[in-house]
Amino acid sequence: MSEQSTQRSLTTVSNSSPSSKGFPEIRIILIGGRQLGGIESSGKSSVGNTILGRNAFNVGRRTARSVQAEGEVHGRHVTVVDTPGWWWHYDVENTPKFDILEIIRCPTLCPPGPHAFLLVIPVDNIFPKDYGIALNEHLEFLSENVWGHIIVLFSCIAPYDDRSFKNNLRNWPDLQILLRRCQNKYHVLNIKDKNDSSQVITLLEKIEEMVAQNNHNYFQISKSVSVEDEREKIRKENVKQRILAAKSQRTEFQARIKDEEQHLTDIQIVILGASWSARSSAGNLILGEEAFQVKSRTVCCEVRYAEVQGKQLTVVDTPGWFWLYPLEKTSEIDKLEIRRSVHLCPPGPHAILLTVPIATAFNKMYQTAVEEHMGLLGKEVWSHTIVLFTRGDWLGDTTIEERIEEEGEHLEWLMEQCGYRYHVVNCKNPTDSTQVTELLEKIEEMVMENNGCHYVPDEKSNPFNELELKLKKGKTDIEKGRRQKYILHELLKERKKELSEVRIVLLGEKGVGKSTSGNIILQGTFFDITRDEGLKPQPRAKQCMMKQKKVAGCQISMVDTPSWSTSNLEDAKEILRSVTVCSPGPHAFLLVLPVDKTFTKKDEKTVMELMSLFGEHVWRYTLILFSGYWLKDRPVEHYIVCEGEPLQNLIRKCGNRYHVLADNSHNINNLLKMIEVMVARNRGEYFTQQKEEKKATTTVIHTEKVLTEEEWNKREDELIERMLEAAVVDLDAEFKQPSGRRRGSFDGPVPSMSGDSLSDTSSVGANTLNPADKVFQWLWHPRNYVASSGYDSISVTSSSYHSKMEGIVYDLPMVQNNPRDMDTPKYARNMTEQKRPRTFSM
Repeated sequence: MSEQSTQRSLTTVSNSSPSSKGFPEIRIILIGGRQLGGIESSGKSSVGNTILGRNAFNVGRRTARSVQAEGEVHGRHVTVVDTPGWWWHYDVENTPKFDILEIIRCPTLCPPGPHAFLLVIPVDNIFPKDYGIALNEHLEFLSENVWGHIIVLFSCIAPYDDRSFKNNLRNWPDLQILLRRCQNKYHVLNIKDKNDSSQVITLLEKIEEMVAQNNHNYFQISKSVSVEDEREKIRKENVKQRILAAKSQRTEFQARIKDEEQHLTDIQIVILGASWSARSSAGNLILGEEAFQVKSRTVCCEVRYAEVQGKQLTVVDTPGWFWLYPLEKTSEIDKLEIRRSVHLCPPGPHAILLTVPIATAFNKMYQTAVEEHMGLLGKEVWSHTIVLFTRGDWLGDTTIEERIEEEGEHLEWLMEQCGYRYHVVNCKNPTDSTQVTELLEKIEEMVMENNGCHYVPDEKSNPFNELELKLKKGKTDIEKGRRQKYILHELLKERKKELSEVRIVLLGEKGVGKSTSGNIILQGTFFDITRDEGLKPQPRAKQCMMKQKKVAGCQISMVDTPSWSTSNLEDAKEILRSVTVCSPGPHAFLLVLPVDKTFTKKDEKTVMELMSLFGEHVWRYTLILFSGYWLKDRPVEHYIVCEGEPLQNLIRKCGNRYHVLADNSHNINNLLKMIEVMVARNRGEYFTQQKEEKKATTTVIHTEKVLTEEEWNKREDELIERMLEAAVVDLDAEFKQPSGRRRGSFDGPVPSMSGDSLSDTSSVGANTLNPADKVFQWLWHPRNYVASSGYDSISVTSSSYHSKMEGIVYDLPMVQNNPRDMDTPKYARNMTEQKRPRTFSM
């Protein structure tokens, strides 16, 4: 793309008559991006007005096409060209084609060519790596030589001292790289102080100095740009014909149904679309009130009602799929919600509004995402669909027909699918009621075209029961998790110690948010991140990187690793090296998984294969970290149960340890506490690479054998696991009991796994009991068992005790008084003298 862009854009020529004391004429082009959050505009138009000393450019709306203005400024004739801004984090593939063409043609507005490009950046704006990547791609259309003609202009709205500027610069290494590429040419301009002429004079002098350094060169319009200008005339004619055809088609249809026209009194609408397509904002605009939240993601379908212009409206807002994700990447719970949406306004919606933001290119990836997600509702959905172009403010002084014409085949495909039914709304202008009036008219016309029929969803595919059952199971899983967490905390509370130091390794596939998670935990910008939305994949980090910081009184050493790659042996070796990078070894591996996409059987296989590089014992040190804002306040258990076996298998492999990461100190503290419990369960040990264990062989155990510490640790671990299982088995049946004591509940304190004595238990050998003894004493304490039929209970026999719940039998090793003597003849004699088995409730 770089060579083609260079050939078709600009070349450099010499100005034949420069002034020795100053230039009588200066030609300037303003370029720059727009911020997605925070400061939305860069202030380019205001910069142009400040330079010219008058309101030459409209600052009340977005600059949608390149526009030129000129004037006499401090003895010079100055021409300024303002250009459309792109989203700072978007690459050229996701910037609308219309905007790209405007950037390419902007030099034609200041012939024979500009002396300077002013790259406008708000002085307090963030500038991560992906901003620099997007900037490079957009400037490729102006050739590589453009860098020698750029001055970075930092816009501000208040006086800004040099010390504050340099402090901000230190925070953004990529901004420093940008300045070096521009040979450190920059200027700070207060766009609110138009009375300070000195700042404009200084800027013009810097431009003249730069031009002198460039041997008085300027950019000249190339022939290829002139050819583009000829094509522009053809496009304008096509747009004119498109507008006339749309008007003619609608006029003919209105005349055809005039005698049959019946105004709807009730209209039911479902709004679908990708993330960031302004679905909730569009719903609020239609209803005329703040019915849906717009500052956070919609995680489940919501229904709102209102009377608008004499009509009773029902509007269903839906979760959006992640922008360019194909259907195979969308989470199962989001798919169920999309399918459920059309069942929430029986007998079905009159209209499906498919929101598509004008500010985004509608390319092949976007087309695929729309086609596949709309396919969840069946082929018939298109005859009830209107494309609702949102973010209408992006149009500026252009028309939607110009955008459709320029975007090309993929947007044309969408128009054909919905019968060229479309409408534009500007949600930032809610006082303009005409845009809602026209939309309701178009919906009525579509309903008449469909013979008054609703879109009737297929009842066979009704997802209500499926979703209800899964969410109910998710609720049960939450209770199971709480119960197991309590038991584990009680078992380990005396062993668990507050960590003063913890070593963590981040693991995961590309794009799951490893680096972002590391930055959140360390509460700072330590690892480079690249936003998924709007950017093509960037080269992955090839080496492990460790950063350290004290958080909540704990010294954290965090190792970020290269992304998974099953085909690259070198990557596998580097991932394994993470263990030595945080020597002597990590306390925890955080396996990062995103909650905005599905977890398939293939994903499970990949994770299992790559985790096996560390050995089977790695799972004892692994905790799943769910990253991203996608779930909002929805319990992660809902996501887990909807995803099914692949994810559930992985969670079980990690000992049911998982955490949803949020950017707040309370959440991070909870994560550290979870790691503390895991470390306590691992007896304070950190992970080390172990040699391959020999396969166990069946041998005859001599009666005088004494178990090793390792064998006792293993038995202790097995006992804890079975206690946790016994605590939650048959929880569904327990919740069905209307009253009384629930089966499976624990009465009395859970034993500690420390070496100290137990309270309220047998005093025999209390001070010397090991953890397994304590668990057994607790199980056998009179307070913790009652007579039962054996169902949902633990039966203790001479060799084992069994937990029979829902037909499942758990065989647990017998532990009595001094279990270390259990293999001796004395132990065998004692067992024969014991009373017959007793049962007790858990």
